[in-house]
Amino acid sequence: MLFSIGSCKKGYEARFGPFYILDDTTVVINGDMGSRVDNQLERLLNKYPEISYAIMEKCPGSRDDEELFKAARMIYNQGVHIHLPPNAKIESGAVDFFLAGTTRTMDGGAKMGVHAWSDGNASATEYPVGHEEHEIYIDYYSSVGYSQHEAENLYFFIINAAGPNNIHYMTAEEILTFGILNP
Repeated sequence: MLFSIGSCKKGYEARFGPFYILDDTTVVINGDMGSRVDNQLERLLNKYPEISYAIMEKCPGSRDDEELFKAARMIYNQGVHIHLPPNAKIESGAVDFFLAGTTRTMDGGAKMGVHAWSDGNASATEYPVGHEEHEIYIDYYSSVGYSQHEAENLYFFIINAAGPNNIHYMTAEEILTFGILNP
């Protein structure tokens, strides 16, 4: 009888939180991006510096947007192409992470769900336009290639698409309008 030691799914070389190493250049992302996602990704990139392609599968979101944005900027600076296969379903902060792909593609059938964030006390839409609470998000979108105008349009679309306890799956027209894909 053979036993496998470790917490890696069959067929993967290694695992760093939601990041599964398929080979020296490819990572599969599956699962929630927790509060240590930036540390997990940094360890991954130190061990696998040739990563250039990411496949996002089932990613329900993030627990800490600031840590997520740090990780996403690493992906952007690495020049990683991110792809969504037909069965992919990414939501909330995972959509923000997807936007860090220097090239972003998706197959038909993949879903992207967005909604307003909540800090536990108030929802994003309860803060007026121009409030400092919005800036971290707008600054993030600008840091991954959106112009200031595009970043603001995308951000305010996202927070008005659905409340924090709901989700809106983007239509093909919305994906095109907001420049989500850039093949």
